[in-house]
Amino acid sequence: MPSTPFLVPPLLLVAILVLSAAAKLRDHGDTASVFTKLQLPRFLNTINAPRLLPYGELVVAALLLLLPGGWYVVAASLTLVLFALYLVVVVRALHFGYPVRCGCFGRLGLGWITRQTAVRNAVLVLLALVAWLDSWRGDGVVERLQDLGDDGWWLAAVLVTVVTTGFVVRESKLPAPHQPQRVDDDDDRYLARPIPYGLLDGPDGPDSLWKLSDAAARLLVFWDPARDSAPVIAERLPVWQEQLHPVRVHLVSLSEWSQVRTLWPELADDLLGDPDDETRVRLQVFTRPGAVLLGTDRLLAGGPAEGLEDIEELVAAAAEELQAAAATGEAAAQ
Repeated sequence: MPSTPFLVPPLLLVAILVLSAAAKLRDHGDTASVFTKLQLPRFLNTINAPRLLPYGELVVAALLLLLPGGWYVVAASLTLVLFALYLVVVVRALHFGYPVRCGCFGRLGLGWITRQTAVRNAVLVLLALVAWLDSWRGDGVVERLQDLGDDGWWLAAVLVTVVTTGFVVRESKLPAPHQPQRVDDDDDRYLARPIPYGLLDGPDGPDSLWKLSDAAARLLVFWDPARDSAPVIAERLPVWQEQLHPVRVHLVSLSEWSQVRTLWPELADDLLGDPDDETRVRLQVFTRPGAVLLGTDRLLAGGPAEGLEDIEELVAAAAEELQAAAATGEAAAQ
């Protein structure tokens, strides 16, 4: 059987690995954030795996392209194992109970992990399997490329470019939550919006806004712990907690929880991280400090508030409503 058609799978895999590595090398922090969101073992961050991963992908790509003869079997085996591991990680993420943002190919392929992502990775595993089976012929990729004519090179380049683009440049859209928007006839009443999907990093890893708000109402105060205003906000935190009890109050920073905890260890239990800054934008909080109040009905109960003065007004208004609700409950009980 002619071996030329079997050049396509390894060339595709080489192109995908190179693009993936190049995208990851542009932003090591983004890869580390994805490791956290995917709940991969913590020791991988300890050994700097997010920083080493793109270099590993480049090494595998080079071996797959350049190793001759019997050594090509080794390169194809490494490639098959790597893409099988990627598929396991994706399938595992589908069972988290909440959507996860995927940076499998850096920001080029940034999107939500869905069944489509799993299918894509399964196809990549199949391509790697075909390359592995073909590797037992004993002919490396470069050796067979040298035998191609000009037409063969041109067709292979076009096919690899088109298919690689389809694999990598994609974004899975997450369906919007189905909670209806609450509409009030009184223009002075707050018009609640559904809480958008978003992830925040905490002591136990990433949690979705929906999961957090299902457990308790929460005031999220987005702040910059390195700014001059940070001590003022830190001092106001216990005051806001007292005013809004039993509402939980959190300070959310543009970093992972573990990083900001080292700056403010005394606030560790009340800190959350938004490393990609996506959740703040989805909540339409466009300033720091800024805040929103999450209700337990998966609707926003207040905000966004912009600036410390607006946050104080939001807290005061929410505290007044809590007091009124408590008084109503006591009266009903009597």
